[in-house]
Amino acid sequence: MEIIEVSIADLAEIEGNRHRTFQAVSNPLTADVILNDIETHHRQRVIIICNTVSQAQGLFQDFTQLNQDHALTITLLHSRFLPEHRAQKEAEIQAKFSKNRLDNGQCHVLISTQVIEAGLNITCEVMHTELCPMNSLLQRAGRCARFPEEEGEVYVYWQILINPEYQELSQQDFNPETKIEELQTPENKSFLPYNQELCQLTWQVLEAHSQSKKVHQTVSFEVEQSWINQVHGANDLLQAEKRKNNRAEFEQNFNGAILRGERDKADDLIRFVDSRSLFVWDTPIFIDFDDSVQIDPKKLLPFSVPITTLCKVWQDVQNLGYEIDWVFKRIEHPKRKASETYTQPICTCIRSYNDLKNSFQLLVNPRYVYYDEEIGLLINIEEKGNQFNSPNKPLKQTISEYQYRMDTYVGHLGCMWQCWQHPFQTKVFKNGEWIEIKYNSVRDELLQTGGQFIQHKIFPNATLTQTQALFEYLVLLAIFTHDLGKLQQQWQTVMRGWQTIASQNFNGKPPKSYLLAHTDYNPEDEQQKQALKAYEKQHKRPNHAVESAFLAQYILQDTLILLLKNEFNANSEQIPGLAYSIILSAGRHHSAWAKGWEIKDIKNKEIILHPEAQKAIASSWKHLTRRLPNILPLPSQTPNLSSSRYSIQKLDLAWFSSWEYLQLYWLVVRALRLCDQRSVQL
Repeated sequence: MEIIEVSIADLAEIEGNRHRTFQAVSNPLTADVILNDIETHHRQRVIIICNTVSQAQGLFQDFTQLNQDHALTITLLHSRFLPEHRAQKEAEIQAKFSKNRLDNGQCHVLISTQVIEAGLNITCEVMHTELCPMNSLLQRAGRCARFPEEEGEVYVYWQILINPEYQELSQQDFNPETKIEELQTPENKSFLPYNQELCQLTWQVLEAHSQSKKVHQTVSFEVEQSWINQVHGANDLLQAEKRKNNRAEFEQNFNGAILRGERDKADDLIRFVDSRSLFVWDTPIFIDFDDSVQIDPKKLLPFSVPITTLCKVWQDVQNLGYEIDWVFKRIEHPKRKASETYTQPICTCIRSYNDLKNSFQLLVNPRYVYYDEEIGLLINIEEKGNQFNSPNKPLKQTISEYQYRMDTYVGHLGCMWQCWQHPFQTKVFKNGEWIEIKYNSVRDELLQTGGQFIQHKIFPNATLTQTQALFEYLVLLAIFTHDLGKLQQQWQTVMRGWQTIASQNFNGKPPKSYLLAHTDYNPEDEQQKQALKAYEKQHKRPNHAVESAFLAQYILQDTLILLLKNEFNANSEQIPGLAYSIILSAGRHHSAWAKGWEIKDIKNKEIILHPEAQKAIASSWKHLTRRLPNILPLPSQTPNLSSSRYSIQKLDLAWFSSWEYLQLYWLVVRALRLCDQRSVQL
């Protein structure tokens, strides 16, 4: 961990003569409290933040009741709106709460959840927020008096109280086993989705501040930092201590996620959100006889809803005292060999909590679902459905931004190196229009960072000129090796076969005798699409990325290791660390989740190179290195593969247990991917 010191001058610039105060309020937050504050202080821009969607919806309903004369403009924003409606709301909010808004004398009120904590560059003069952990609170407060010279007040409430008419609605996201009347008492306050202890610590800090003489003074960055330390310091140390004590387990999980692409490990390390995808449609009766009503969930827009909300609905059903037909059904897809000829998903009624928790795609009875553009999605057995059905996902508005074209192996590498070294201007098809775009060279974007990183972390005795040259050489080697797997005999045979068809039937170029890196293909041409599909059914091309990584280790013997020994006096840890940053970049240049590193995952146990492969490798080396700055010595011999056949063995990635080389890999693979993506736009 590196500590970055911020100077007093930096702090003054960050704070920008902004004045923001904080106050803890013991009385519950209600719509009446907000309205009274607006009328008393003639507020113009007011933001209210609730911890859950259902509370925000309940408060919105209360506030709408009080705003019968429409003197206020009230907007509700949370995560349960359809994307088009949410985008529209965000655009309106940006206009009403922007720094340079036009003041028409009307008061604008935004009721939201934590969805505005990031991404919206908005400001207000007063913020009312439900209690949450200090780090989230300060993130929220960043939307109050956001810009220099502004003044703002942040009021933090222990509890939000909704009128009885909408009480049931407001508690929909809480634990179903807690009764509403219990949730209304301060001692039973639920802080979901946040940690209760952190919220209580935050309250103690804010209460002490509110009772002090400083309550009306501007809270500076230093004070905020002090509050963070008071609330989160002990917990952060505890978490650090836990990680230290469980370092072996942590590293095992980390390596599983980063090196072996195990998604369950990644979910645990990053964030676990226990939500379910929810769909709504009317179940047709005669679906077997009507193709027009076939339903495919993959083509529908789902809502992501916390499992606690769904459990609350389920609990409400159990409490009815009588049976209703169904509320939820588990959505499953027919197996390919099923006798049914239609694509209708299989929907099985949920019969228990376990059924509900173990189902990840759910159909909800439309009778209990309400949706509109103002309040969003409501799920409640007391709710009267308004015949809402999950809409289709938007159709692609644009043709593919990229059309593939035939590139020779040597030509493709040359184009990538050009993208590394030089800026260029091109036209891309985006959102239905051709637009001009100018790319800087990838070298300009990453060379300085890469050089400084190597100097700081790996070779502190080297000059920056040397380490920048080394980083550029690493990128060259990554480009040079990343497509070696395409030089397999079978890969070339399959792709040259398609290129012949493309040239004969779809105005493509003839492959001639070139070894290829890409073929001609227009994904918007349906006839061509079907032709390729039929061709691929009969001709399977082998994977090439991990195969490239395997072959790269032989190239690096001649190109990198001797240089590291002679020019940088590299040791037995540095040499494999740097080499594996290239190997892993080559193997993962398409996807960080590329499989095939374990011998059991490799289908073809032997790589057979095309007879012209060595010629292509030598030619591409000559092409790339002639434009390399003459700072580090190149190998005396042109590097190449000495054999035409290689037995594949497991690649040991244990060297990445060292953080420095894993970070270096991220820099190298970033450069490689940018060059690869841009090269097809030259």
